[in-house]
Amino acid sequence: MIAEVIVDVAAATVDRPFDYEVPELWQNLVVPGMRVEVPFGPRALLGIVVATKEESDLTRIKPIVRVLDEVPTYTEELLELSSYLSETTLCYQATALLAMLPAALKVSYDKLILTETARFSHWNRKKISQFPSEVQQEILLAARQGEVELQPVIKEKKTTKTDKRIRLLDPSVPLSSQATKQVLLRDYLIEQKETMWSQVMHELDLTLSIVHTLERKGVLSVETVDINRNPYEHLTQDIFTPARLTDDQQAAVDAITAPDETATFLLHGVTGSGKTEVYLESIHAMLERGRQAILLVPEISLTPMMVKRFKRRFGERVAVLHSGLSLGEKYDEWRKIAQGEVDVVVGARSAVFAPLTNVGIIILDEEHETTYKQEENPKYHTRDVATWRAAFHHCPVVLGSATPILETYARSQKGVYQYLPLKERFGGELPPVDIIDMRKELERGNRTPFSLPLIEGIKQRIERGEQTVLLLNRRGYTTFVLCRDCGETLQCPHCAVNLTYHQQADRLKCHYCGFEAAMPKECPSCSSKKIRQFGTGTQKIEEELAHLIPEAKIIRMDQDTTSRKGAHEKLLNAFERREGNILLGTQMIAKGLDFPNVTLVGVIAADATLGIPDFRASERTFQLITQVSGRAGRGELAGQSIIQTYNPEHYVIQTAKQHDYETFYNREMQLRKLGGHPPFWFLGLITISAAHPLEAQAEAEAIAAQLRHLESDDLVVNGPLDAPLARLKNMYRQQVIIKHKGQEEVREALRAMLALRIKQKIQVTVDLNPFVFM
Repeated sequence: MIAEVIVDVAAATVDRPFDYEVPELWQNLVVPGMRVEVPFGPRALLGIVVATKEESDLTRIKPIVRVLDEVPTYTEELLELSSYLSETTLCYQATALLAMLPAALKVSYDKLILTETARFSHWNRKKISQFPSEVQQEILLAARQGEVELQPVIKEKKTTKTDKRIRLLDPSVPLSSQATKQVLLRDYLIEQKETMWSQVMHELDLTLSIVHTLERKGVLSVETVDINRNPYEHLTQDIFTPARLTDDQQAAVDAITAPDETATFLLHGVTGSGKTEVYLESIHAMLERGRQAILLVPEISLTPMMVKRFKRRFGERVAVLHSGLSLGEKYDEWRKIAQGEVDVVVGARSAVFAPLTNVGIIILDEEHETTYKQEENPKYHTRDVATWRAAFHHCPVVLGSATPILETYARSQKGVYQYLPLKERFGGELPPVDIIDMRKELERGNRTPFSLPLIEGIKQRIERGEQTVLLLNRRGYTTFVLCRDCGETLQCPHCAVNLTYHQQADRLKCHYCGFEAAMPKECPSCSSKKIRQFGTGTQKIEEELAHLIPEAKIIRMDQDTTSRKGAHEKLLNAFERREGNILLGTQMIAKGLDFPNVTLVGVIAADATLGIPDFRASERTFQLITQVSGRAGRGELAGQSIIQTYNPEHYVIQTAKQHDYETFYNREMQLRKLGGHPPFWFLGLITISAAHPLEAQAEAEAIAAQLRHLESDDLVVNGPLDAPLARLKNMYRQQVIIKHKGQEEVREALRAMLALRIKQKIQVTVDLNPFVFM
């Protein structure tokens, strides 16, 4: 028997299956989708079996060293999907395969044996690698039969959460009357018979030494057991039934859940129109048919609220996958999915790879968000993976948004996607939007970041016991540090960007590479003492707001305050409990949040993103303003949005004020057509990085020259040119941009180009349909 194996090596020369002999010992275990350890040169490496066959054309074939799984880690579908990703994103198949795994299975190939079966007790809590191959085979077969459990091992990190099971053995063992805590635990066990140590700690407040003392005396037995971590365990109460749907909502659900429906739908609903209820009802219908569901959200910040609604509707049938979970929690959730214990998966981008086997619907909430595009290899868009999986399972895809990207809306208008509008806000009108011209505020002598109407509006809400959401899409205290004598700005030594000042730590930080430095007392260039911070970040806004409105209770939500595990949920719960009357944050607060007591939304610098060198800057600004404005007035109380800008006449600001997506779409499509941008053209971005600027430039010129022979009316090569972020992590960066109208021809040309450009000192990456050009 021969196994075709993809080896975990990211190199073009080995991006293909290799034949390995399957020793007789492993032949009843090895099937496609299994992880194996194989010899590769002088090393033993991880491999994934993608196929098996009886014979090979090669004469000298090395044998597989050992099998790492008792059952396949990859389904047949995911193996096919890895080939699709490799072809469409020009990545290595090994890279695509590893992107689908939880981190716990990427960093460790060893497994811990867990069993309560007396026959296998001598294996319990030992690593499978400790045993010879013959015993390993026996262990894997026992695991396949469910007689033992195997958990991945990560060095210096626990992948399983353990507790101690305490059982009463002999209550008649005499105890001293002075040993009150021992007597307390014994009497507790007489009543309970069996309990867990975590429960004993919570109810009796005892130390573990008491347990071990009674264990030595023979009163009780102690056994370490593994338990599944459930970070959302507290959300499984209050299973509810949904409210009555509106006519538009019901029509959307009926279309999505029609028998044998396999279309892609655009659910275009204004903010607050009840898109989530459509998701819940559509998923419920699929579960009733025995199918499964994937719901994707773009930000971790949205996950707690969405999980809360889904857990309360579907209970323990829901698994959660996102980067905010620990390695062990992620593995536990992934294992529940792989073992068929759940029917619904809720999560961020990577949850699209959830190993479900009978998918009935895939939903992308807030489909316009750029976080659905993976910026590292494989550079996939979640929508494309969802569409591929939906075709495999013959099921619908739902793209939901109040502000869909132009490409999605254009496809819906052409009939490529089915269009489902939700035009009315659930239970009320969209909040009125007031535009404040900050130029006039300056003329009045107001030099704060807050207009007078915004300050008055916040004060009124505090007096009425209502809440306010404030958006500033810039974290930190100030955006740059400048010497007023020589004009020097302090830049990151590794990247071509200004350092951002963070007051809490009194440090300068680079938001691209993580470099940090102390705030200097004098200019490093001219030694002047006149060095000051300029610009405004969320930290500074928080400070100035507290000074202007001392009674304000501010909850700040940005990358600095949400870096710790569980921080998103903690901050949002505090705001929901009204422990704060102002939620101040970056774009993570602009979407998906539903707080009925929020009646005012303020956008502090609405046009800050308009000047970004990206043809999508106008679209993103419109989306951000529209989305955050929709956070107001979602309950019984009327809402209001205040948009501060220095450019009130701009069509983006004016159409966002009117919540007028159609007018914005038509205007922006005219500009896209004139500029030769998507959806009228496809784009390909080639980024060349080198330690020396001349090396990067020379390589970029060679690549551009190689591709120019393809130029035609349907393909244009632009560049080479400096990347907008010309230096990143000590690497100088050049770009070549291809505009084209035929995907496959360009892929073949770029694949040939990459095959010729294998130089260790120069990095060449290709992003087809890029969303970020920095």
